[in-house]
This record gives sequence, C-alpha cells and structure tokens, in this order.
Amino acid sequence: MNHVSGIRTIAIAATVVLAVACQSACLTGGDRKPGLFTLMSYNVMTLFDATDDGVEYDGFSVARGEWDETRYRARVEAMASAVRGTLAGGPDVLVVQEIENRDVLADLSEALGGYPVVLFPDSGDSPISVGILSRFPCVAARAHVPAGPDGAGSRVMLEAELDVSGRRFVVLAAHWKSKLGGDAETEPERARAAALAGAVIRARLHDDPGLAVALAGDLNESPDEYERAGKAYTTALMPASAGDGPWLRVSFERAGAGFDGGGMVMFCPWDEAGGYSYLHDGEEERIDNILASPGTVGGGPLRLVAFSAEPAEFLVDESGAPRPWNARTGSGWSDHLPVVATFAPTP
Repeated sequence: MNHVSGIRTIAIAATVVLAVACQSACLTGGDRKPGLFTLMSYNVMTLFDATDDGVEYDGFSVARGEWDETRYRARVEAMASAVRGTLAGGPDVLVVQEIENRDVLADLSEALGGYPVVLFPDSGDSPISVGILSRFPCVAARAHVPAGPDGAGSRVMLEAELDVSGRRFVVLAAHWKSKLGGDAETEPERARAAALAGAVIRARLHDDPGLAVALAGDLNESPDEYERAGKAYTTALMPASAGDGPWLRVSFERAGAGFDGGGMVMFCPWDEAGGYSYLHDGEEERIDNILASPGTVGGGPLRLVAFSAEPAEFLVDESGAPRPWNARTGSGWSDHLPVVATFAPTP
C-alpha cells in the first residue's frame, strides 16, 4: 500500500487491471462531435446482481424470491436505456455509483455496447461502490480511502488517469456518506471524503497545475451546503471565501477557480446549467456533481465547455421528480438524475 499525503491507496480488482491493460482498444462515441468528449455521472440506485452474497439490501434476496436473473437483466437494460436516453450514443466516460461489483459494471458496459475500460475498486465489505467505464485508454488507476483508523469503513474513491488523444484527463469517482442519521451528525464523514479528494487533486496538480481533473459522483450535499445549513457548521464543500481548510472549496464562477496561498478552488458548473439531480422532501438538490480543476477553465490542455442536468423525459414524472426503481412493479430507473459535462481540447 502506498501512503501519499495521509491517503491510503488500496488495490484495484484484478479483473479491472486486465481491463486497464486494454489501452489500444480506444473507441469513439457514435454521436460525438469532433474534438468534444463527454463525462456522465449517475447514481444508478442499488444495482445488485442475482447472486446472494449476504450483503444485499432488503428487496434483493434471491433465496426469498425477491430478486432473480430475469429481473436483474431487465434492470441493467433499464439503466442502459437511461444513459442512452440522456446522451445519444452514451458518454465517452461514465462514472456510476451504487454498483454491487465488477461483474455488474461489466454487464452494464455490455448493455451499452461495450466499453474497453471497466474499472471497479476492491471495496472490501461494502455492498455497493463506484465504477468507471471509459472509451479512452487508461494509463493508471488507483483506489483511495482515508488513512488511519478514522478511515475504517469509509467509502472508496476511484481514480483513473485517461489518455484523451495524448492529453491526460484524471477522473475521480466518488460517493460520499448520505445524511441518514442527521445532516450535522454525518458531516464529518463527508468532510473526510472531501479532504481525501482535495489531497489527491492537489498532489496531481503540484507538478502540472493545468491538468484536467474532474471529481464526479453523488457527494450527498449540494455545492452551496454551507448556506443551506445556515452557516451553523463547516461543510465538506465550502465557498471559495472560506479560505483553505479541511474541506473542498468550490466556485460557481469560472473566474473564481484557481489557486490562492497554496489553496485550491474547484469550479462547479451547476449555476450555468440550472436544474437539479435529486428531490428530498420536495426540495430540489444538486448533490450529484462534476467539479472541475482550475486548468479546465483556465487555459489547460482540456477545457470544460458545457454542463447539463437535463434528463430524458421518461426518467421523470409529470411533476419533474425522478422515477426511482420500484422492485414491486419492476419499473422505474433511479431516484437520482444523471449529470453530463462536455470537454474539448484547448486549441
């Protein structure tokens, strides 16, 4: 195990390492415009296979007749339709959350027409984790958790360094702790995840400040969480004005992303797009994010040109609420909506 800036790096599953080795199999998206490529993040909502491993959530027991291969395959196809419906041809890079294991991720890849790179971390005893599918070759992949005893049980963050036509693109796939148990009470675990992401990003930018890095995933808090919490306590995501600290700072303005006094501010594109990705008690939230490093808005080799949270029409009901998967009826998709960022090489 490697220890870098207080981060514990763990293994990528062996099957994933084999996928990473397929660097020459880079594909191109069928509907991708020349020079542009897309990154989608999607919480696919408890996507379990049809094998009882003892860690499944309620409602997914094969032994009790709650789940089976037929329903599993239908669910995979449904999630593939959600991805394709949101972005014709599918994204060039897909980051997913709440996937049970590497085999499920591979099945989703197949349903989407096949991605040459399938990355899934060794997530230990966790019943769900993150994964990455990529049409671009993967140069390196790592999985990170906070170091030390405080990191026990923390969710894994998956890092992939991709080769986009000779330009490096680093994707961090994350799924932070939910607020189940209380907003303030669970904030410390999200703060640890934010500190982990910040440490990895700063390490990558130390020698290459213009490097394109995207933190993608369900962060379980909106970028304006500090204001939403009434500024009663510090949050994992803080405004740029907060100064450097044990959190990740974000700016809703491109000009606000950058470096100050050794600190770093990521760009959050939500205000440019509008919309939301999740509803909680009828309140619109932006907890699904793609946060971009300063170089993507400040002259680096790859730049963020667009962001969208507009879902396919069939993913929401008449009120605009996401249609979650319903195990009883065997219908629906996810309680989250996908978000998409578009990047382009800098001329």
